[in-house]
Amino acid sequence: MHHKQGIATLIMLSLVAIAGCSTTQSPDAPAAERQPAVDPQLAKGRQQLVDALDAAWIRVVASGKDREIYKSMPPSKPGAASSYMVTLADCLPSPEVAPFPDQPVGLLKDILDRGVIRQVVQKTTDTPSDTSYYFSAISDALFEAMLVELRNHYKVDLKVENVVLPPGPLPSTSLLVDGRADIISQLNATGGETQGMRRRSSRRFTCTMSAISQYLHIPEKSALASEINSVDDLYAREGLRICAGPLATQTARAFFPKHKVSTKYMNDLSGCVKDTQAGKFDLIFNPLPDLGIAGIKGFKSVNTWIVAGTPLWVAREDIVCPSDGNPRTEDLCSTIE
Repeated sequence: MHHKQGIATLIMLSLVAIAGCSTTQSPDAPAAERQPAVDPQLAKGRQQLVDALDAAWIRVVASGKDREIYKSMPPSKPGAASSYMVTLADCLPSPEVAPFPDQPVGLLKDILDRGVIRQVVQKTTDTPSDTSYYFSAISDALFEAMLVELRNHYKVDLKVENVVLPPGPLPSTSLLVDGRADIISQLNATGGETQGMRRRSSRRFTCTMSAISQYLHIPEKSALASEINSVDDLYAREGLRICAGPLATQTARAFFPKHKVSTKYMNDLSGCVKDTQAGKFDLIFNPLPDLGIAGIKGFKSVNTWIVAGTPLWVAREDIVCPSDGNPRTEDLCSTIE
């Protein structure tokens, strides 16, 4: 009996020790040591928003509305978009397996209640001189098609409010984390990084909505025109000067570290063409399959077969982006336990 009582006592003591290791905070703990209370609906509402956006997108693709949009774009050359927009099938057009959340909470409920979804966008000149001109109207039209699906399902006249950032590096994750925006529009490809973190690790994200290949554009009269016929030919060289716009610069720097990549954030298409023709750059890197789409002649295009895809982005609750006090730098983000 004494032996059994000893075992029972050890078990009781072990349970007490385990209970003493609970993460529940004492009400007497100093304020500085207490963790802020987390709304239990926070993560659920954000994930519901992703699920609702995915459900809408899948119905857009299933209906063929995306193809109809491509046939009308870009505004300056309707139909050309069908030659350069890629369908990345990370979400198949199967509405039966992608229901809309039927009991919205948190962020999704807030958006539906106020009838406004706030999206981060970047200001550009939005002229044929910008590479983004040939994609931005497509992105807007695709998003509007998604909004139609959301409005019809939830019976809400959902409007869009833009949170505008200037050209240059984008502290966009901070806007999500701070609650100043609900989503980031199709600004950021899934493979890249923002504010010191991989985007896939620092945010929630939807199905890929727009996918585009990246191309090399080489002056036809340049010696390089006959020497570079594939991305492997470019890899075999070193020290070439590449001009890129905001839609391609991070991809170019990551894939071609042996070359010098320069970025033009405004009027990148006309600027890169002018400077390349003047001998300041050797080639251009952007997502247009043929510069003839922009009315530019005299360049040979080479498909790199590198494809960048862009979704919509939603905040995660385990990410913080504290200010470093310098308005000219991007505040670094990190994960908290």
